[in-house]
Amino acid sequence: MFDCSEARRWLRQAKYTLEAMKPDIDGGFYSWACFKGHQATDYALKALLRGAGLESFGHDLVVLWSRAKEICIGLNELHECIAFLNKMYIPPLYPDAWARESTPFESYTRRDASESLRCAGEIIRVVEECIVEACEDSA
Repeated sequence: MFDCSEARRWLRQAKYTLEAMKPDIDGGFYSWACFKGHQATDYALKALLRGAGLESFGHDLVVLWSRAKEICIGLNELHECIAFLNKMYIPPLYPDAWARESTPFESYTRRDASESLRCAGEIIRVVEECIVEACEDSA
């Protein structure tokens, strides 16, 4: 049985985090927006997995996606976005993820942040459709 309440709870957090990316992009805080794109996607995939009662630990989006796409066929088409966003976890946060003298805030662009927003938004849209369908089926 699909746990709709748990799935919707995690999905709400995903959507909130997605919305929080927009002021970061507008303000030029591109590394933070990129990180939030990863986080929003992480929450969305975990919404689906937790709703289905499956393991959802860790932050490797490729691992989470490989489990989630078995439940949500629409995710199969989003590998490029998953791979892109998977790179947005550690490097946007820590200067030591970059060569000496570089910092995350100097290394991300509006284009990176916009692509993070687009990809995270598409993943959340597909996950939401699958959650709605699963909840209709279990009603």
